[in-house]
Amino acid sequence: MYAELNTKSDYCMECGYDGEIQIKEDDDGKLIWVCPHCGNTDQDKMSVARRTCGYIGTQFWNQGRTQEIKERVLHL
Repeated sequence: MYAELNTKSDYCMECGYDGEIQIKEDDDGKLIWVCPHCGNTDQDKMSVARRTCGYIGTQFWNQGRTQEIKERVLHL
């Protein structure tokens, strides 16, 4: 058996939101990260942490990896 814990300890530096930053599709079909509290989309003003390739990373990912992160299902 295998299990892993994936944290979602994101932070928006615009409004101070501490929770899960959402992935949304913009008008051009591009996936973008959006603060659910203030609507901030400036990646320089947010910190997002997700597990990728076995490690928790805080950089932003390409569209393919972002799509994979968006499609993850929460199992509890």
